[in-house]
Amino acid sequence: MVVLNFLLVLAAAMFALAKTPTGFQPASNSDLMVFYNNTAALNGITVAKLVTTSEPRIGTVTKLTGKSYAVLMIDLDIPTNSSKTNTLLHWMQTGLTPATTTSRLTAANGSVSVFLLENRSNTTAFAPYIGPNPPARIPLSHRYTQILVDTTNLTSEGASVLQTAAATRIGFSASTVLTEASLEGKVVAGNSYNVTNPGPAQSSTTGTANTNGNTSTSTTKTGATNTASFVPGASSTFSSEAGGSLRYGSFALVAAVGVMVLIV
Repeated sequence: MVVLNFLLVLAAAMFALAKTPTGFQPASNSDLMVFYNNTAALNGITVAKLVTTSEPRIGTVTKLTGKSYAVLMIDLDIPTNSSKTNTLLHWMQTGLTPATTTSRLTAANGSVSVFLLENRSNTTAFAPYIGPNPPARIPLSHRYTQILVDTTNLTSEGASVLQTAAATRIGFSASTVLTEASLEGKVVAGNSYNVTNPGPAQSSTTGTANTNGNTSTSTTKTGATNTASFVPGASSTFSSEAGGSLRYGSFALVAAVGVMVLIV
C-alpha cells in the first residue's frame, strides 16, 4: 500500500527544494529549512537584506538521528581586486539539538512542518551571526550558503579546530575546516539564498572586504586611490599613501526546504 505523507507533499508544492549551490563543497541535496520570520530563504531565491538582520530559524523536514549539530553560513561572493571572489564566514553555531516533534513554520506562500534545531544549552557561537550586506561592487548579488553538520561524535580537538577557524572569517573554507575537524562526510543538509545590492556597482575595483562583508575604498589626499588585497586573516585596516587609516565593516545568512513522499 502506498501512503502519501500529505503534509510533506503540501510543503513540496509550496516551496522549492533546498540545496547547496552548484560547485560548492561539501555539497548537500538534503533540505535545510531556513526561515526569517515569515520569509522562507531557500534554494537560491533573492531575499531582502532587511529580512536577514537576525539569525534565522532552521530545521529539517525529516527527523534527525544525531544528538548534536552545527550550522555554518558562508558568503561565497566576496569581491576582491582580482577576477576571483573570496569567502566570508557569517555564522558558526555549535551545540544545536534537533526537536523530537515538528513545529509549523509559515511563509507568504504557505506553511511547512519541520524539526527545528535548537540551542537549548545556550552554547556560545564560535562565529556569531552577521546578516548579509553585499557592497556596491561586482558581483552585486551574493550567495549565502548554509550547511548543517552532524557533530555528535565531535572530539575536543575537533571543536578546537572549528573555534580556531571561526576566528578568521575571511577566506573560510568549509571543506578544509570540516576535514581538519574530522567531520568530513558529516554534512546532513544544506541551503542557499541570495541577497543583492541594488547598485549601481562601483566602476573602480579598489577597496577590500573586512570581517563584516563590506567593502571600503579610499582616495589619498593627492588623489591616488588605495587598493588592498583580500588576504585571509589580515587586519581590516589599511593606511593611505598620505598616512591616514581606514576601517570598514558589516554582514549575512539563511536556508532551505524540502519534499518527501513516504512509501510503505
